[in-house]
Amino acid sequence: MIDVGMAEPQQFSTPVHLPTKTRLLSNAEASFRSPASSITIPASPLMKTLGVGTGVTVYLYERSPMEGGVTRSPWAIKKVKARTLSLGKNMQRRLKKEADILKTLTHPNIVGYRGFTKSSDGKMCLTMESGEKSLQDLIDERQDNDRGPFPAKQIYKVAESLASALDYLHSEKKILHGDLKSGNVIISKDFESVKLCDFGVALELKDDLSGLKRQGDFYIGSEPWKCSEAVHGGEITDKADIYAYGLVIWEMLTLSVPHTDLLDYSGESFDESFAEEMYNAALGTRPPIPNEDELLTNRVYHQLIELFYVCTNEKPEQRPSAAAVIQALKAVEF
Repeated sequence: MIDVGMAEPQQFSTPVHLPTKTRLLSNAEASFRSPASSITIPASPLMKTLGVGTGVTVYLYERSPMEGGVTRSPWAIKKVKARTLSLGKNMQRRLKKEADILKTLTHPNIVGYRGFTKSSDGKMCLTMESGEKSLQDLIDERQDNDRGPFPAKQIYKVAESLASALDYLHSEKKILHGDLKSGNVIISKDFESVKLCDFGVALELKDDLSGLKRQGDFYIGSEPWKCSEAVHGGEITDKADIYAYGLVIWEMLTLSVPHTDLLDYSGESFDESFAEEMYNAALGTRPPIPNEDELLTNRVYHQLIELFYVCTNEKPEQRPSAAAVIQALKAVEF
């Protein structure tokens, strides 16, 4: 049984950079110096597109070898989409905010910061450690190939890695990720590396994690992964991330996006308004596991399903902390 009742916060020995004050976007280039600031980032058409988000595009930047032919690891480059630049000051501020947050974080399960610099086309870019594929990409591939749920060991690997990242964010940095979902989890080398990315809507938490630090801050998130308190205007705490964490486990079990089955447009008698009403009513609630009976025939999935249930409780105070999840996962045996 997954026991998440009691756990002490875990301590990490990874070095932590001193926080940097947030600066105005107009002063970004002058006020921030990084190793990347002297490197010219190619224009967008010369790089491979890795993914597209709200108002941004992420590219793969293959760096040229060092002197002597030593291969250098590629970078991921996040840029505001060209068509949004005229109305994209908010997106530029968000990108600068993400850079300011990411450069203070050092954890093996959080994507590494490389710099905030300008590309050859004059646009500011957030440069980061690059992974191979997002968990969402792998879910889509598995669904397309009718392969069924991920092996339990791979789900446990993701669960442990994300719980470790969240405990670091919540306990040490007092930061709410605010947009945890499979699309923001980067997987490399057949699940050897699992890293959390995209801190564009992260928020500061009070020291006791009981709410947001700054009055006027609000939770954005992505709709299908929103917890009940985000949907209904309740107090946002670290437990908002825990709810979304439970839904990432659900995604790996079901190969689906939470609640979107209610918006199935394939039927001839589809009533769009009724479907949207059902979808909106379902937001913030625990989605069922359609294949639960089949999964329960395999013992190794039992504790994963338990973990999903406890993390997606509609009452935030009844969800475990990230530290408690870590302790529970340590007791799991295959």
